[in-house]
Amino acid sequence: MGRTVIPALALLTVAFVWGATFYFVREALKDIGPFHFLFYRFLLASLFLLALSLKERPFRTRKTIAHGFTAGLILFGGYAFQTLGLKFTSASKAAFITGLSVVIVPLGEALLTKKSPPVPVLFSTGLAATGLGLLSLEGSFTLSPGDWLVLLCAFCFAGHVLFIDRVTHLHSSSKLALVQLLTVGLLSVPFLPLEVSPVIWSARVAEALLLTAILATSVAFIIQLKVQRYLSAAATAVILATEPVFGALIAYTLGGEILTAKQLLGCAFIFVSMLFIQTAAKKF
Repeated sequence: MGRTVIPALALLTVAFVWGATFYFVREALKDIGPFHFLFYRFLLASLFLLALSLKERPFRTRKTIAHGFTAGLILFGGYAFQTLGLKFTSASKAAFITGLSVVIVPLGEALLTKKSPPVPVLFSTGLAATGLGLLSLEGSFTLSPGDWLVLLCAFCFAGHVLFIDRVTHLHSSSKLALVQLLTVGLLSVPFLPLEVSPVIWSARVAEALLLTAILATSVAFIIQLKVQRYLSAAATAVILATEPVFGALIAYTLGGEILTAKQLLGCAFIFVSMLFIQTAAKKF
């Protein structure tokens, strides 16, 4: 476990940053369409990384371009399906279904390796999924068309974790991050004309774009690419499942939202699952 502690803490920081952005992005979307926000977010993130990696000639290697484009395509699918699904389902159900990627990752890993997931992985992912349900779900759970779209999003995010797990050691983290982020930004362009509402360049839009583009995108994805060299795909998924926990805590702190006892129990389950997979399991 020793050599995975620092990578796990780094990834936990990423989950915290991503969770914190929920509040700021939700406020910004009052003044900007979701695909316009994605476009500007990933464009700014790409320009930031390009400035840092010009000396490395990031577009020189075809394999880096191919792997970066594939990762970006999968990542865009996750964001696009989630954005579309949120038009037809509740935020709480969307958060839970998106979080089901924590279960999909070890199952996908088992299919790829043709080996059953270790018991600690099954326990941790099950506990994390239960925690997500307690944190996010209210009332009965029936699948609407929007829920199916968000489920596709969960498969995309799980696929992204699995794909990065297999290619990250082959490339410079900054190069691979740049290509995948630029891909997401460019793939957002065809959807811009579908959003008829104009962009209002308010302070909350600028604030959210700077926060998400630099910290939650450029820096966060470089960290993910680096730490997945030391963490298993299953461990990565479980740690990232803490994202809605941090989102709920930030919403409680800044947005005045109320956390019920059930939601706090869900938060505890997710954190316990993360600690368990780090202490009870080796790199799978």
